[in-house]
Amino acid sequence: MGINNYVIVFMMEEEKIAQIRLFNRYYTTVLGVLDKHYLNSDFSLTETRIMFEIHRQPGGITASGLIELLQLDKGYLSRILQTFEKKKIIEKKRAADDKRSFYLHLSPLGLTTFLKINTAAEQLAAHMLSSLTDSEAEDLVGHMNAIRQILSKSNTLNK
Repeated sequence: MGINNYVIVFMMEEEKIAQIRLFNRYYTTVLGVLDKHYLNSDFSLTETRIMFEIHRQPGGITASGLIELLQLDKGYLSRILQTFEKKKIIEKKRAADDKRSFYLHLSPLGLTTFLKINTAAEQLAAHMLSSLTDSEAEDLVGHMNAIRQILSKSNTLNK
């Protein structure tokens, strides 16, 4: 392959990268994830996602489980969990099998808070779909699933 072919391949890759970044900027704006307060709540998107993952685990989840699942920095998660404790959003229960570990659960206040934000997120998604035809909505969901499947193959997100 000559130098000109390398330049062409590099330019094609640059364009793909530019298109991916353009889409990311567009979609983060559509979802409102750049706001400090996600969906007019008192919480960021990261904090909301942590609440979601805690809620999703009826038996609770450990901090290390959250770190692994969400690929979060240990110190960052620790600060968020400390804030949650101060605001009485979470409760910690010592693990029976390992006295050094705690399982995290949403407190009654945390559950109420999470459900309110979750409802707002569902309403946002419904609003996004409301201007689409059934066919467009099916296409959108299909393309989102395709993106997730393609990206999961690379298994390099957040690494």
